[in-house]
Amino acid sequence: MARRKLQEINAGSMADIAFLLLIFFLVTTTMESNYGVSRKLPPPPDPSFKPPPVKERNILEILINRNDQLMIEDRLASIKEIKDQVIKHVTNFGKDPNYSESPEKAVVNITHDRGTSYKAYITVYNEVLRAYNEVRNKAALEKFGKPFDDLTDAQKQEIRKLYPQIVAEATPKTQ
Repeated sequence: MARRKLQEINAGSMADIAFLLLIFFLVTTTMESNYGVSRKLPPPPDPSFKPPPVKERNILEILINRNDQLMIEDRLASIKEIKDQVIKHVTNFGKDPNYSESPEKAVVNITHDRGTSYKAYITVYNEVLRAYNEVRNKAALEKFGKPFDDLTDAQKQEIRKLYPQIVAEATPKTQ
């Protein structure tokens, strides 16, 4: 009996098909993008520079522990309270002795633990920025009759001078 020769499969185009499938999946797959805080870091300080003393009342302490619990001025707080506390602190103008003397001297200090989640830190930071944006927007409406975003660069600079954004980030605690 004669044996039939086995048919061969032409695999020459298999590599092309695999390459096209690889390109298709690379193009159509979405990658998770990182999110973060877009801030321009200040230049390194001059070694001979000595920071001026800051009165305790001009500092609003915000602490985040490793369990993402929040404290504002040694009192347990929620994320919702941050914006109101920062606004009170910045716009106090020396009226309440528990808050800053003036917007130019108001400092918001965020301290976190090494175990603090990135999400909790960003949420707190965003609330602080939201408070400053609200204060500046209100000042812009009062002074120029339009929102902060619609001001000219010179007008924005004037509002920023009235309400400078001073946010200090303390070194994480090791616990």
